Amino acid sequence: MNKLLIALIAGTFAATVGAQGTMPGETPKDKAKQNTVESATKGSTDTAVRQSQEKAGVADAKASKGTAKALPTKQDKQKAVDASTAASTTTAATMAQEQQGVKDAKAAKGTPKALPTKQDKQKAVDSSTKANASQ
Repeated sequence: MNKLLIALIAGTFAATVGAQGTMPGETPKDKAKQNTVESATKGSTDTAVRQSQEKAGVADAKASKGTAKALPTKQDKQKAVDASTAASTTTAATMAQEQQGVKDAKAAKGTPKALPTKQDKQKAVDSSTKANASQ
């Protein structure tokens, strides 16, 4: 029984190894097509413009490598955010709009809704539907 299992495992192994070899139908014509595709792909990435762009990118990266960050700490970042936020809300027009919005919100807070219940909403929908259907 053990010999049979070993023979089956060895046979399966041999079949998979044989299947992983080169394709028997592969012809020199297929290789020529593959070489054509590779040369076209390589040619489009090896242009002088592309190479100059890559060189410029490498030079920029090397130049900026040793420079310090603009905002190295969390406190510096927070100060920058606070300064930009304060600058955008300190204009007179913006402050007036904010104050008007606050007043409007406070005034509208106590007003009841136009259609407080589901029945009221359904009646409004039904009446508008009937009005549109009769036209």
